[in-house]
Amino acid sequence: MSSLPPTVLNLIEQFNKLPGIGPKTSEKLAFFLLAQPPETLKAFAESILSAKDNLVLCQDCRNLTESSPCSICRDQARDHHTICVVADIQDFLAIEKTNNYKGVYHILHGTLNPLEGITPDKLNIDALVKKIKNNGIQEIILGFNPDVEGETTMLYLTRLFKDNKVKVTRLGRGLPTGSDIEYADEVTLINALQDRKEV
Repeated sequence: MSSLPPTVLNLIEQFNKLPGIGPKTSEKLAFFLLAQPPETLKAFAESILSAKDNLVLCQDCRNLTESSPCSICRDQARDHHTICVVADIQDFLAIEKTNNYKGVYHILHGTLNPLEGITPDKLNIDALVKKIKNNGIQEIILGFNPDVEGETTMLYLTRLFKDNKVKVTRLGRGLPTGSDIEYADEVTLINALQDRKEV
């Protein structure tokens, strides 16, 4: 690859920084883009810049939105007394696609992992605590991946809200251990929501 021009090498390196993209895929994506007409590349670049410029995090749930609060948090038809707490936006999207959950959300933007320095103060937990205290929340659904980090986060939150007069549940075991919520099919997620357990 050293025989390639530095500009091509730099493009490949930028793709290589993306999660889940290895050297071979980075090379393939770089050469694909280089083969596109300039107007296609311009539209692609502008869509990235526009997303970065126009999107903000919702003041209530921390989801990406163009105006805060987001459409879900503004929707009075939803159950604002039930809140589903998830690790990231992909998990929120997966649950929302089931069309089975009618409550609201709270996105932590990560899970607890002390070995990597991700402690409670690094996540969106303080805002969750305030929301539980001030908004008359009756049920908290913990929607985390059934892996070590997800279980650790669920245990922490369960203990945190133990003394509050709020029901704390977790998704049912329709999700196999070690799987990711964002990759689960809709039927599995619906079953997990309906079979949620109090913790």
